[in-house]
Amino acid sequence: MKHTATYFTALLLAAMGVPCSGAVGPSCHYEATHRTLTVLLDGRDRFRYVFNKGGAINGIFDLQIAPAQNLIGPSFQGESTDRVIQWTYWNARYEVPVNPVGDHDKRANVTMEGSFGDAATCDVILAPESGTRLILQFKSRIQHWFYANLDQYGKPDFETSSTYEVLDDGSLKLSRSVTRRPWRLTHINEMSWNGSSRLVTARAETTMVCEYLGHGSQTSYFEAWSPFDHRPLPLQKHGKGTFSDDGYRFWKPQDLGGWAMAYGDQQAVAMVFGKTEMGDQTHRLQVGFNKLDQPQEHLNILLPAVEVSWPDDATLTQVLIIVVGVPADVERRATALADTVPVPTMIDSK
Repeated sequence: MKHTATYFTALLLAAMGVPCSGAVGPSCHYEATHRTLTVLLDGRDRFRYVFNKGGAINGIFDLQIAPAQNLIGPSFQGESTDRVIQWTYWNARYEVPVNPVGDHDKRANVTMEGSFGDAATCDVILAPESGTRLILQFKSRIQHWFYANLDQYGKPDFETSSTYEVLDDGSLKLSRSVTRRPWRLTHINEMSWNGSSRLVTARAETTMVCEYLGHGSQTSYFEAWSPFDHRPLPLQKHGKGTFSDDGYRFWKPQDLGGWAMAYGDQQAVAMVFGKTEMGDQTHRLQVGFNKLDQPQEHLNILLPAVEVSWPDDATLTQVLIIVVGVPADVERRATALADTVPVPTMIDSK
């Protein structure tokens, strides 16, 4: 995408907290009390994004088409920590002996905003102030399992920086970095693979090893959890056509044209994740995509995925762009943006 020098000056001023009035492109206003960003195009309110306290998105509204319709999927049971656009990390090599809560999942799992049923939430490190800005930054820390009752087996420790930038067309670019501290575990079942079968060993104490054992194994798996409301957005497609399968199947980003979209007759939201598949081979980083269509839960879920070996104290970076509007226009804009999204990377602490 071509930018003028004036545009880059505007971005620099916005990063410094200088109002964006007079800058080319969209104008914007962020209201900190309700964590609401309104984006104006051609002088009119067009898009509204609402954030959770840690910086995840829990509201997307197209103010021109359906101003009261939240395009994020409805909450499962009124909680704030699940049906939001955030990251979640899975490591199926470690399982607790039993989990009586929720769907009883026993795998090591942590999400950006907090725990199931709001049992525990993230800690806010940095939040933006009210003002007219093109760039917002949130920082948070989570030290709980997705099922907080499992904290007794050893707490995770992840710190997230989420930087949102309003682009020329009103799309919202998310530049995310997540640092993982050592995750020490007690009384845990550890799974290994001997080449032909799964072996399980009970460990009194261990420190998590974040290395995936095979493609699609979810043994070190980072996903961008993006749940949309199935009612206004019942369908899914990608940059090169329609999906042939549902569920946890990995597609290559370049085979999808770099983006996927949930859409209906009038509205659409695309997640642009870029076209590059190969990443940092030092950390066996592999980029993929999968999807879920759960109409019984009013959810249409887009899951840009990163399989990665993740050393202690290392930082995983990821860029995604959220494109909102009418379906044909979203397709056009997402296609134009796909080549601008870099592959995720891992940065060691040393």
